[in-house]
Amino acid sequence: MKISVPALALLLAPLLLAGEALGADRHKPDVDPETQDGILLQRIQQEPTQPRKLALLDKYLAEYPHATSVAWAYEQLLLIYMDQNQWDRVIAAAEGLLAVDPNDLDSAHDALKAAEAQGNPELIAKYAELDWDLATRTLQTPKPPDPEEVFDWNKQMDFARENLAFSEYSLATLAAAQTDELKRDELALALQQRNPRSQFLALAKKPTVIELASLNPIKALQLAEQGLIENPTNIDFLMTVADHDMNLEKNLPQVLSYALRILELVQGKPQPADLTPAEWEKKQAKFTGWANWLAGVVYGKQARYGLSDRYLRAALGYIQENSRLTAAAYFYLGYGNYALASELADKGRAIEAVRFSKLCADMDSPFRSLALKTLEALRNEYNVE
Repeated sequence: MKISVPALALLLAPLLLAGEALGADRHKPDVDPETQDGILLQRIQQEPTQPRKLALLDKYLAEYPHATSVAWAYEQLLLIYMDQNQWDRVIAAAEGLLAVDPNDLDSAHDALKAAEAQGNPELIAKYAELDWDLATRTLQTPKPPDPEEVFDWNKQMDFARENLAFSEYSLATLAAAQTDELKRDELALALQQRNPRSQFLALAKKPTVIELASLNPIKALQLAEQGLIENPTNIDFLMTVADHDMNLEKNLPQVLSYALRILELVQGKPQPADLTPAEWEKKQAKFTGWANWLAGVVYGKQARYGLSDRYLRAALGYIQENSRLTAAAYFYLGYGNYALASELADKGRAIEAVRFSKLCADMDSPFRSLALKTLEALRNEYNVE
């Protein structure tokens, strides 16, 4: 069956919006079309508008709080509230899901991200500890005997390991930012009890942290936003804000603007007096790659595929050691060239799309399944593989 560019875009859109989430659709709805709750579930699944879908989900949870599909309903709410940056509701939905499925690692992770977005120290500590505990429990899950289930199991194991590191870093930076010595020691102890060999333990025990990159992400963001008022050409401030917004998939036009500004600055700025030539060269390379990647991904999300291709190709030479950035770059380059092949009637673009999509599909990343869909469309439409 032939899939057109618009059709494939519609197919991929929900996953693109989900970004790098690993646990989407981990709970399945139990739909019995002959029951009232089953009819309501069908309406929820078929509803195309987000506000109406939210209303139907709330209705379902209110009327059928003990139904077998409650976890699925909370998961749908989480996806919507995360997309809307409604952090209070993210936490409420995560708590609801955890009440039904106490082992749901994704919910704890979402709640931690929401707590950090709010800058709430008590909730950050609460969900960092919960995230760590559930990640540890997840890592104890035995490898499935069915070979077809091993890929998803490996993906979840990687996600759990990432959560361990992220939750430890959250506790450590929260501790380091404390002015109350007793509170700082309590948080450091909580981290030490979970992992006495944590790479972030030294950071947790420091009374002060000066480097922007070592601060609690919310504190770093606040300092960067304030700093840009008086120093709008500070590339560290620009990157801190741009990276934060990209991770939350918000303010993408501003992310693009900051990325392009960084590219101008790293080429035109003189070497800072506090950096050696080697240090400045290393920083220029890092920020050049990072900013090109940000610009390329945003252009890709905006369906401005020619520009996306240009900036992502420029980024590739700098980001190869970062598999997360590289996998995303390969995916957007593959899909962008697929779209351009159709728009420009250029089979050469289709061949490029195959090349980049294969590179993405060869990596163990959340973009792998999307790259495989692009490859399938390319085989059907252009007979290339």
